[in-house]
Amino acid sequence: MMKLKISDMMDNIQDDTVLFQIKEIASSDKIKEVAMNKLHANSNTHARTRKVSAMLIAAVLATILLAGTTLAVYYFSMKDLEGPAVQVGGEEAHTLSLNGLKGSPEYEAAQEWERYVEAWYAKGENLAVPDLAPDAYTQYNAFSQDAKDTLDDILSKYNLRMHDAATQVNSLDELYSGLGVSGFMPIVGDNGTFPVSGTFYDDGTFTLNGAAALPDGADVRYQFYCFTKGTFTRVGYLLADVNDFEEWVYTTSHGDDILLAIGANKSILAVNLDKSFVFVNILSGAENSDDNRSSYGAKPVGKRDLEALADSFDFAAIRGLAR
Repeated sequence: MMKLKISDMMDNIQDDTVLFQIKEIASSDKIKEVAMNKLHANSNTHARTRKVSAMLIAAVLATILLAGTTLAVYYFSMKDLEGPAVQVGGEEAHTLSLNGLKGSPEYEAAQEWERYVEAWYAKGENLAVPDLAPDAYTQYNAFSQDAKDTLDDILSKYNLRMHDAATQVNSLDELYSGLGVSGFMPIVGDNGTFPVSGTFYDDGTFTLNGAAALPDGADVRYQFYCFTKGTFTRVGYLLADVNDFEEWVYTTSHGDDILLAIGANKSILAVNLDKSFVFVNILSGAENSDDNRSSYGAKPVGKRDLEALADSFDFAAIRGLAR
């Protein structure tokens, strides 16, 4: 079991299923083979049988088309985001992994790297020293040569690459300017005064602390993570238990299928795009109240609030950011 310091846990953006599930369906080749054998066996029967066979041909073609469509759809749930159990304050805590779905290269590389980092820390190795010259490895907590070599091996194993230098932003306009695409995030909440901050990389990966204004005038604060597939980002784990959420799939007004999950004091939005993975930690849940609020003072939200928030992101534009 991994032991982590509270400061390494990811409940802020600064720091630290089961594989894809596809509906059970026979392959189109197998369907065609079985159907054609059936048609051949019945080729000399009564005209009524020929009529049934014609109907079977139509059904086969329709099934093949359906198979081609269905096989392109992937299903995942909160269980696919489940991270390792960790020790916090001497007690076991559940986590969510932000890097991607369980079984993906990004997810597996993150798990493996954190085990090495924890082992070095326990032995007093791979520690940052005064006057350490920062380089590309610094963002991954790889300070010693052994750690750098190990990270290189992991990246090679999972066919991933490191990020180039990060650029800090302090407004949506700065983020849009850096990424070269605009208008894909919701209007900033708190009457436009919320202090937006984040980081972006040239490969299209970015993170953002933001607040959105919902249709009823209420604000919801969130932490947005967009990871370009094929890259490696070191972030901490989010302290949360998948069993504490009610989850459902919501199709946005733009036609994107989004996983939404609502808990007592936090909620989750996740979407697996073709070239990137998006995870949004929403700092509000169904039971926030004056006596039971998160440290962010967030107001309670309901399912429709989360669906409205999902609609406010333009994932078509976000798809185009990955490079």
